[in-house]
Amino acid sequence: MRPPRNLFILFLAVVALPAATLLLLGVRLLEQDRALARQRQTEILEQACDRGVRALEQNLAILTKRLADPSWAPADIPGDSVYVVLRPDRVQATPPGRLPYYPSGQMLREPPAEPFGELESQEFRAQNLEKSLEISRKLAASPDALIQAGALLRQARILRKLGRAAEALQVYTTLSRVTSVSIGGMPADLLARRARCALLAEQSRQSELRQEAAAIAADMRAGRWQLDRASFRHVAGQVETWLGSELRASNEEEALAAAVAWLHQKWTSTPPDRFPSTGIQFQPFGSVPITILWASGGGRVAALVAGPRYLRTHWLAEVQKAASPARAYFAANGGKPVAGDAPPGRRGDPRRVQRTAADTGLPWSVVTAGAGPEEESGELAARRRILLAGFGALLVLISAGSYLIWRSVNRELAVARLQSDFVAAVSHEFRTPLTALRQFNDLLGEEDDVPPEKRRTYYQAQTRATERLHRLVESLLDFGRMEAGGRPYRFQRLDAAALARDVVEEFRGEVTGRGFAVQCSVDSGEYLVDADSEALSRALWNLLDNGAKYSGESRTLELAVGRADSAVAIAVRDHGTGIPASEQKRIFQKFVRGEAAKSQGIKGTGIGLTMVRHIVQAHGGEVRVESEVGQGSAFTITLPGVTSDK
Repeated sequence: MRPPRNLFILFLAVVALPAATLLLLGVRLLEQDRALARQRQTEILEQACDRGVRALEQNLAILTKRLADPSWAPADIPGDSVYVVLRPDRVQATPPGRLPYYPSGQMLREPPAEPFGELESQEFRAQNLEKSLEISRKLAASPDALIQAGALLRQARILRKLGRAAEALQVYTTLSRVTSVSIGGMPADLLARRARCALLAEQSRQSELRQEAAAIAADMRAGRWQLDRASFRHVAGQVETWLGSELRASNEEEALAAAVAWLHQKWTSTPPDRFPSTGIQFQPFGSVPITILWASGGGRVAALVAGPRYLRTHWLAEVQKAASPARAYFAANGGKPVAGDAPPGRRGDPRRVQRTAADTGLPWSVVTAGAGPEEESGELAARRRILLAGFGALLVLISAGSYLIWRSVNRELAVARLQSDFVAAVSHEFRTPLTALRQFNDLLGEEDDVPPEKRRTYYQAQTRATERLHRLVESLLDFGRMEAGGRPYRFQRLDAAALARDVVEEFRGEVTGRGFAVQCSVDSGEYLVDADSEALSRALWNLLDNGAKYSGESRTLELAVGRADSAVAIAVRDHGTGIPASEQKRIFQKFVRGEAAKSQGIKGTGIGLTMVRHIVQAHGGEVRVESEVGQGSAFTITLPGVTSDK
């Protein structure tokens, strides 16, 4: 059966076509609103980006001016940054511990060689260690720090040759207090402390060795000595050997030292008149990006060497504050963020605006992006809300209409399928008794002299077929009247047990020839009900007939009459195929037949149980089923009971 076309036509005329038109107009209007909103937001981001660039330029200009002032000293330098002052004779870093090594070692005064000529002659040529020791002690008493440092170093060396290690250690301790002298390019105090460690290692005094080496490592981390890279690596290697652990600079410290070395090399290799008085440079050193801002003049270069944290917490924060509520970040030439996080989106997204390094002269591009809901005018926002509300209502209407049509079509198709099955089943039910009648009529017509007993048998068979046909026609007529609400019921007080016995006795005559045994059991007591005798008999007959159809190999049917509280209960049980739980709720609906009936070819019209439900409900009762596949089924009719004196 085709779905009714008028439903589709009605839906198209009333809902679909107007809805499609409104939807198309609404989409175009929303696109215009969205384009206006994007244009407005782009303008906002442009303004925000310009504000951020101006704020950053002002900040850098102020900082550059401070760097050019020799009297300025920074109060606070973040952990991944350092303030350096480059001079021809030294490099000064603030705070000192930020740089593990410097572009060049600290230029300290070296002891002269002349005062130690006689001492070294006695020590090396004459091999007179006692005489050379006496000379070294006299020189160590000199008020000149240079001569004193040179004498102490030689005195400790002579004592070690004489095997007087304890005295040598004391001399090294005295030399370690000299901090303004360099010996062989190495600070005298560091040289003395290294010599103490070497002597302690020779004597296997591990506890003292570790303590002394740990003190050297702590002073190196604190920046006590200004060492070049080679000296730092050499001393660090010795300390690592003594401590058994690494003394390595972090990636950030290495990057800061490399950046300072880059600036120092640029300054020293460029003629003074060509070196830029101010500048800013951003580039990675190792894996750490570093920004160098400097100002030169007066034979010095002052610079702020800033790591990623400084970039975020100072310069990017300044831009973000000025660009608010937009979100800002710095990007390299390739567009990769170097400070801050880029919001997700495609390249060329109109929600981003940038000022490139070529436009601003800064070492990075400044990018601003949308930071929240689009800023819209009140009228635009109100119109969008109305459109969205209309679309929502339209969607609900379309969904509801589609659901109703889907439900109606499915229902029509289901009814069509059931009716088709019903017509086929009724046709089959009619064909069986009609075939029997035609067969016996042919037999009676072909034989001229039929014996009386045989003729009687033919007539009885015709009578059974006629009664079956009559019963089928009456069932269909009664079902039609029940469906239309025109079936009259004539209620009278009767004995439900007696009626049940009569129906069982009549049904036995119908099925005994097929090998069925129908049992009827009645509990003791009185079972009076107000009922239509014909209708209730038909309900019981239908249940017995249904049980016979679905008995399978079993040939036993049971009907029992008893009490259920104050009500009368009549139960019909078979021991056949049973009904699956998924079908038990649907078997009382008209034209519905179980899968077992279809698969096993069991005859039936699909209205028997529906009639039972109609009849029982008309009597104020109820019918229920209990079944298990393979164990049979039990249908129980419960009717209101009455007393004999009513």
